[in-house]
Amino acid sequence: MAREQPKTGTGKHRGLDEQLAHVMAHHIRVKALTIFADRTASPKEVARELRESLNTVSHHVKQLHDMGLIELVDEVPRRGTVEHFYRSVMRPILNNAEWEKLGLPERQQISAWLVQLIISDAAKAMHAGTFDVRLDRHVSRAPLVVDEEGWREIVEINAEALDATLRVQEASAERMAKSGENGIYISSSILCMEMPAPKRASAD
Repeated sequence: MAREQPKTGTGKHRGLDEQLAHVMAHHIRVKALTIFADRTASPKEVARELRESLNTVSHHVKQLHDMGLIELVDEVPRRGTVEHFYRSVMRPILNNAEWEKLGLPERQQISAWLVQLIISDAAKAMHAGTFDVRLDRHVSRAPLVVDEEGWREIVEINAEALDATLRVQEASAERMAKSGENGIYISSSILCMEMPAPKRASAD
């Protein structure tokens, strides 16, 4: 199951699994949606970053907008034209039933997209010097060997941790709305995946 925190809004025309399959069918849509999930941007900015033609990128941005995955947030006059700025309004959360409807290639593409976002977040924090500024920041890696029951238990633990994290965010939003306190921008990532068996040294 692939999960990421939702923002607001829902897709307009397709079920979530169909939307994701359509997005993943073209690399420009995948890369553009990754950019919009990270920040507000215009098709011109996306085209420049991806080194693609503006017409091509605008076509794929329109598809993302038609599916309700991004929203128009600003219009800025630019030398007789108007530059449109978009941001992501939906980040994928798939339950087990939706995840099972996708084929292995689609699941692999979605997972690659999410891992790309995680790596991008970590790289930005490292570059900005915020990654280790807090003494209580958490980073852990735990290579394990478990049986099938243990695998299921760990997956459930990770899912519960995400649910608890989202509840903390909701409570924080309510408190900040009352107090006016500035928010702390963070990225909380959870990974649990099967690894290939380690290679054993051959006997002499």
